[in-house]
Amino acid sequence: MKNFTRSILLVTVFFTILSVRSGWASSFSVEPVRVKLDVQHRTERLTVKNESDLPLTLLIKSYRWTQADKGTDLYDETEDLIIFPRALTLAAGEERFIRVGIASQSGTAEQAFRIYLQEQPVRDEMAPKGASARILMRLGIPVFAQPLKPEPALKVKVSPAAKGHLSLTLVNPGNSFVTPEQITISGLNDKGAELFARNLGGFYLLAGSARTFEVAIPKDKCRKVNRISVTTRNEGKEQHDMLDMTFEACESK
Repeated sequence: MKNFTRSILLVTVFFTILSVRSGWASSFSVEPVRVKLDVQHRTERLTVKNESDLPLTLLIKSYRWTQADKGTDLYDETEDLIIFPRALTLAAGEERFIRVGIASQSGTAEQAFRIYLQEQPVRDEMAPKGASARILMRLGIPVFAQPLKPEPALKVKVSPAAKGHLSLTLVNPGNSFVTPEQITISGLNDKGAELFARNLGGFYLLAGSARTFEVAIPKDKCRKVNRISVTTRNEGKEQHDMLDMTFEACESK
C-alpha cells in the first residue's frame, strides 16, 4: 500500500459526513489510548465500548509508523501486528475486547505502529427516523514494540534563520519514542527580561527522527533580543537551551 501522511495526535478522530442535512452520530471509546509492548508484555487488551444507542460495527487495520526528515508521519499497512478480532459488532452500550500483539520484536530498536478502528455504515433501517446524515468515526491508537532497554533521548538545536526567523530542530537519537509535551521559545533582552514567547504543542518524536520548526521573531522586538531561551518539557522533565542572538539575524528595516 502506498505511503500516506497524517498529522499526529495522541488519539486521532476523523469524521465522514454522508449527506448534507441534519445529522446523527454514534460514538465509541477505546482504552488504553496508547499501547507499549515488550518481551515481558507481548500482548495488550483494548476495551472498546459502544457509547451510542445503536449497534456499531468496526473494522480494525494496522499500519507501520515512521517519520520523514521534517517530522511528517508516514504509514504503511502491515501484518506485523497481531490483532484479534479485526472486525467486531457491538450492541448499544456493549463492551468488547481487542487483543493486540507483536509478531516479531527487535531487541535493540523500537518499532512504532498505529491501529485504526473505523466505524462502518449501518443498514438504513437502523437509522433514526428523519435523520439523513451519518457521522462515522475513525480512531487511531499508537502502538510501540519497545526494545530490551528503552533509552529515549531529546536534543534541541536552535539557530538563527533568515529574515527574523529561528530554526528549531528537535532530534531523538535514542531507541525509543519521546513526547515533547510543551516547547516554549522566549526572546530575552540583555537584562534577561522576556520580550516575546511562543508555545508549540505536544507531538510524538520517534526513535532516530527529527522535526524542525521555523519561529518568527516579532519585527519590533527582533533587534532588542539578546538571547533565545528554549524550554522543552518531556515526560514531566524540563530541558533548557540558550542561544545568543545577533542583529544580523533580524529582518532589515
